Amino acid sequence: MSDQYSQEQLAALRANETRCVRVLAACRRFAVNVSGAAGNYATFAQNEEVLLESFHEVELAHASPDGRYEQLFAERCQRAGLTTADVSMLQTRWQRLQQLLDGDEEDSE
Repeated sequence: MSDQYSQEQLAALRANETRCVRVLAACRRFAVNVSGAAGNYATFAQNEEVLLESFHEVELAHASPDGRYEQLFAERCQRAGLTTADVSMLQTRWQRLQQLLDGDEEDSE
């Protein structure tokens, strides 16, 4: 999935702190709702894919082999009100969504 984004796009996103924090804050409201009901196995809501995609973009923008942006990502998550558990849940939901989408692609072949 990371090959869908250029390094320039990811660097531009990482440089836009306001956008990153806004995306993460939107994901926080979603994370709180999901953690309440059925958790990671709850049915995916229509807007959830968009939120998870946005979260994943911000996460990718802060990923590097040497981990130089990990602290920056953690600080931005904290500013947005996301806990470590929220981030973990969002990562798990993203992976689950990708599994479901990959399964759909296999079914259509």
